Amino acid sequence: MMSPLMRKMTIVASLLLLGVTNLHAIDIEDAIELLQDRALVVRIIARVTEHGRETVWNMELTEITISGRAVQIQLEGGGMTARAQFTPYTSDQSITLVAQGQTWVTSEDSSEVTYRSAFESLPVTFGEPVIFFPLGEQRPGHSDALNIELEVRIEAFQQTSLN
Repeated sequence: MMSPLMRKMTIVASLLLLGVTNLHAIDIEDAIELLQDRALVVRIIARVTEHGRETVWNMELTEITISGRAVQIQLEGGGMTARAQFTPYTSDQSITLVAQGQTWVTSEDSSEVTYRSAFESLPVTFGEPVIFFPLGEQRPGHSDALNIELEVRIEAFQQTSLN
């Protein structure tokens, strides 16, 4: 059996929790609105090209993020793994895009694995296409080789951004 003092403390604690819960709900709505105002849409078009220009495969990825939070993509196939992270950093109307890439390529003749990494940081504007080559740019004399191109665009989030 609960003492009258314990009963009163339980009622007061319940009322306080109810008030905190309602206050918390208002804060979450404000936080969501703030995030929407600062949200960014990262659009990535991944293409595999042959002969330096003919697209043999492509895919699109659209993700919503915020400044400082990376969007990742990983492509695997044919003895190759390519992983890239794109992190937009915004201040006022400027964007700095940090692109990090890693590739692992297994030789067809042996089980030797070649590892490469890349790191680029560049200023971009909203909607400007940036092309990132995880395997490096097409080299002269290697026009028959397949290559990967990642086209990245950063846009401000709008409710219609995902259409």
